[in-house]
Amino acid sequence: MVYTERSIKGLVLYGFAFWLLAEWLMPLETVSDTRNIGIFILFVALCFLLYFLRVPFWIRVLFKAGYIVYALNVLFFHGPWSEAILSLLFEMISHISVISQFRWTELTNPFRSFLFFLLLWITAYLIRYWLFAQKRLFLFYAMTVTYIAVLDTFTAFQGNGAIVRLVVFGFFLLSWLHDERLREKEIAVNRTRTWAAACIGLIGLSIAMGYMAPKHPPKWPDPVAFVKSYATHHEQEQERQKALVKKVGYGYNDSRLGGPFIADDTVVFMAEDEKRHYWRVETKDIYTGKGWKETDSVQVKTFEKENNVHQWFEGNAKKEVFTAKVNMFQGYSHLIYPLGLKAVNVSGDIVFRLQVGTERIYPTDRSAYIVPLRTYELTYEYPTFAIDKLNAAPTVQDEQLVKRYTQLPANLPKRVRELAQQITKGKTTQYEKTKAIEQYFHLNGYLYETKDVAVPGENDDYVDQFLFETKKGYCDNFSTAMVVLLRSVGIPARWVKGYTSGQLMEETKEGKNIYQITNNNAHSWVEVYFAGTGWVPFEPTQGFSNPYSFTEPQSVSEPTPVPQRTQPEQKRTPLNDVLKHENTSSPSVKDKLTASFAALSWKEIVMGMLILLGVVLLLYKTRRKWWPYITLLLFTYKQDDQMFTKAYLSLLRHLDDYGLKRKNGQTLRQYAAYVDDWFGTNEMSRLTLLYEKVVYQKENVHTEWTQVKELWENLIKKTVS
Repeated sequence: MVYTERSIKGLVLYGFAFWLLAEWLMPLETVSDTRNIGIFILFVALCFLLYFLRVPFWIRVLFKAGYIVYALNVLFFHGPWSEAILSLLFEMISHISVISQFRWTELTNPFRSFLFFLLLWITAYLIRYWLFAQKRLFLFYAMTVTYIAVLDTFTAFQGNGAIVRLVVFGFFLLSWLHDERLREKEIAVNRTRTWAAACIGLIGLSIAMGYMAPKHPPKWPDPVAFVKSYATHHEQEQERQKALVKKVGYGYNDSRLGGPFIADDTVVFMAEDEKRHYWRVETKDIYTGKGWKETDSVQVKTFEKENNVHQWFEGNAKKEVFTAKVNMFQGYSHLIYPLGLKAVNVSGDIVFRLQVGTERIYPTDRSAYIVPLRTYELTYEYPTFAIDKLNAAPTVQDEQLVKRYTQLPANLPKRVRELAQQITKGKTTQYEKTKAIEQYFHLNGYLYETKDVAVPGENDDYVDQFLFETKKGYCDNFSTAMVVLLRSVGIPARWVKGYTSGQLMEETKEGKNIYQITNNNAHSWVEVYFAGTGWVPFEPTQGFSNPYSFTEPQSVSEPTPVPQRTQPEQKRTPLNDVLKHENTSSPSVKDKLTASFAALSWKEIVMGMLILLGVVLLLYKTRRKWWPYITLLLFTYKQDDQMFTKAYLSLLRHLDDYGLKRKNGQTLRQYAAYVDDWFGTNEMSRLTLLYEKVVYQKENVHTEWTQVKELWENLIKKTVS
């Protein structure tokens, strides 16, 4: 096996192995959102090059791990090596809860890329084993052909060239491996040129015949059309099943609302802030009768840190400027920010892209690739709305805005519109109508419920079912119902998603507060457009109160907002148990690691311990591959009179672990002869004679040891398997 790998044949076989694995990677840019495929292909090449050069195990691990960290830093982290390593550790820790709860859609791009590198690492090892140990590769070859054929049939990937390459090189490789197996069994004779000529000739003849043969039209119908037809017939049932999935924390797909909201105290982020407010992520504007969709819009507004983000308010809104620091525990591709955001302060060369249709903000690099942020500082305007000015707001004149934010499905039940007219009857201003609808839920027996929440059937409207049948639900039910009722009377309104202000953890000496926001704080609310003021938030959900200030005409000073009830009162936890906070700067990666450990639940800790136990068991099972190199490293710089004795005894332990057991009553010379016979050398006998001089004749063999040290190293390396 060693001779084969280091020979010209071995180099050619490794080239074939690299090509086969590259065939799996090259279509990914076409059929998925994977980019920078060249980085992954280069990693595969590195793996096979290290195998060919027979680099020691622990050096291979260091090279591959270093490449992974370097690649992830180039793609995502954009920092020094130390920060990149700590960022990767933070990614691994923060994903323990995500993996333990099978929330696969929440995996961040850096962590997905890390897992992909590990998959390529394992695959390269398996291919090497199949090639040089088993000399069989038919299964992987067949999987590759199937993979390319499926992609060529069902996706936009054109696999003609890949299929031809697989036929030409694949058949040659399979026949070569078959010939190698025959040679091992001494069935084949050494006629390499004859075999190669026959193999190439037959493959060439097959390709020529296939190219020149007449091509008949397909006998079977297009499978893509069949699949699409099947999907069309079952689309409604699949959508209903999707709606039955329990909702946990913040979700991105709101096309089917309903079903229970499962409590989950996983920490999403921590915030140091001066004011209580809601944390926005996005808005949606198209109500379908089952849920929400966003307008198909590619309009994006770019801005850089310290620049004006967006025009949130008009002239009638009183505003004060505050700052907040956000420390993310979950790796999201978007920002979480307050209403009135003006600037984002973050280290690194970051460009922010605001999707105008949803007001979702993405941090990216100059090439428009997502750069998930862990820590950032926000500057925002906290609004105070004067009720008299809202009451005096004129009718909105922007026809495009009114059309967009008063949209309702054509099949909306008539009684929903009638209820909206009934609630707002006698109200003269837009603000009075809005407040009447907001208060309607609080005064008419609607209940806040997260478990027993209905899922609308095929013929049910989500809002109609909540308003007239169930009358219970959580924030999605209340906020969606309010938006639909407002739109029913011509008031422009939109649905907003994000998080409540969370749980107050600590008050700092500088007058700021530390809040912990978990998946339980995921929330939705309503924003209504008032001419002259802009978008104004309202809170219809039972048990919650609006965190923003509304002043009466006679008010002299700003009233204190009523504290919102986001969840039952809990015992306040010291900050040190959750986050190691620094007053003078944003938390470092080290601080985030500390906070990540503090936020783990007992289930996550148990899972982490099981993973650690698995790693320990794996290291123990593979100790013969790495421990001998540790021994070599330990004795490289050791200098003392007993060094040779310790080295010889260490060699005996490695030989015993390798499987060359010393029998009872067997002398060292007999055992050395047994070892030399096994490896076909005389190295062990020479070392044993030197050892006997030390033990029985009390000689100092320091000079001789330097001469035979290479023999000892060779024997240590032979125990690696």
